[in-house]
Amino acid sequence: MATSTILVGWVARHVLPAEPALRGWLRRAFPGCDVDDVVQETYCRIAAIADLERIEDPRRYLFQTARNVVLAELRRARVVRIEAAGSAADMEAALAADELSPDRVVGGRWLLARVDALLAALPERARTAIRLRKLDGLSQRQIAERLGVTETVVENDLARGLRALLAGLSEGEREELPLRAARKRHAPR
Repeated sequence: MATSTILVGWVARHVLPAEPALRGWLRRAFPGCDVDDVVQETYCRIAAIADLERIEDPRRYLFQTARNVVLAELRRARVVRIEAAGSAADMEAALAADELSPDRVVGGRWLLARVDALLAALPERARTAIRLRKLDGLSQRQIAERLGVTETVVENDLARGLRALLAGLSEGEREELPLRAARKRHAPR
């Protein structure tokens, strides 16, 4: 473990200035997580480091450690209490019936909340056009008729809105989007 004087100076120089950015990133990347708990656990892990000099990029290390804390919480959340499972056979049947693991469900919910927040920030017409297109499956012509605008306006609203949504997501979040994964699987080789 690093000596306390060295640790305090290192944290003051490298970690404290990055904490506001870390908190903002955690709120955006993992909506629903307890940011204060994640930051506290991150500080605890940093305090346990034996050799601070080996950390080449303290800011990156801070963010990676916080990410690992969140992922550890997700893994812990998927552990099933023994009393919750009637028997091992019941538990196996339930797991076999549900292809989605609990961490994927939680991750999907976080991503959905993130996209919903970004969608709420869009102008009303763009938000409505995206919902009608992506959720209701209406064509651009149908959306234009419903909104009383031209198809070109709908096309532009959809393009700008989707670009804004994608720009608001991190690369990792974009990789989790179902359409992106489907395109990669079906891409010509």
